[in-house]
Parts: sequence; structure tokens; C-alpha cells
Amino acid sequence: MKLIFRFLVFFVLLLSCKKSETLQPQNDLNLLLQEINLLRQSGCNCGTDYMPPVPPLQPSALLDNAAMAHAKDVDQRSYFAHISPEGTTPEERAMQAGYKGNVKGENLGKGYTHSDQVINAWKNSVSHCKAIMDGNSTEIGIGFSRNYWVTLFGRP
Repeated sequence: MKLIFRFLVFFVLLLSCKKSETLQPQNDLNLLLQEINLLRQSGCNCGTDYMPPVPPLQPSALLDNAAMAHAKDVDQRSYFAHISPEGTTPEERAMQAGYKGNVKGENLGKGYTHSDQVINAWKNSVSHCKAIMDGNSTEIGIGFSRNYWVTLFGRP
């Protein structure tokens, strides 16, 4: 009987460990892209302005690289700004990453550990919300470091 009980305990523990290992982390960058595209496809109010639905954004590896580099930079050097201490702009960071298109905007978030937290903050900020809903943007790059988030919006 003790052997069966031990086996059942082991089996339950094994299942719970496997389940937690296979769960997708909430701060997954793909989840943020899905949430942003859902908002774009639904339309929303940014403050008092209604923003109609717009096409989803396509991921750009080059914009991802620029966004990730900026997220790591603001995290490691403890500043929080669109322009680096040396004066580098989002456009210049994208160009340095090899992006040939036009950067349409950048959203920053700090203090959020989950994608749903940062997307809610951006939805409640008129300027961030409008950057997400800008129909002139067709591509996105997303970066994350610890609790810093960066999205770069562009158009080839």
C-alpha cells in the first residue's frame, strides 16, 4: 500500500513539474505581439479619440534587434528615455541594426513583468495607444530586459 501511495505522490509531482515547465512565460514577446495585433484588429479608444481597426503588424528581426538592444541598455545603465545618454534616437538605433525603413514610433515600458501589464499601461496612455494604432506602421520590433519593454514601429 505504501508503495502505491509513493508512486501516486511521485506521479502527481511529476505531472505538476512537467506542466509548469511547458507553460509559456507570460512575458513572452510573441504574446505581446499577439496582444498588440488583437488591439489593432479590434480598434479602440485612445483617450477620447476612437481609433478604427488597422491591419496587424508583422515582426521585423531588424527592429527586434534594435528594440532588444535598447531594452538591455536602459536596464543595464538605469535610464529610461527614448534617447540614449549619448543622444542616439530610435531611428538611429534601427538604422544601426540594419533597418532600411522608416521608424514611426517607439513605446517604452518600465516596471512590468508580464506582457498583459505593459499592454494595459500602453492602452491607458493616449500617446502610446496611438502609436500602437497607427495604420502607417506595418512592422514591429519588440525588446524586453528584466522589467523594461521596448516596441519599435516601422514601415519598409
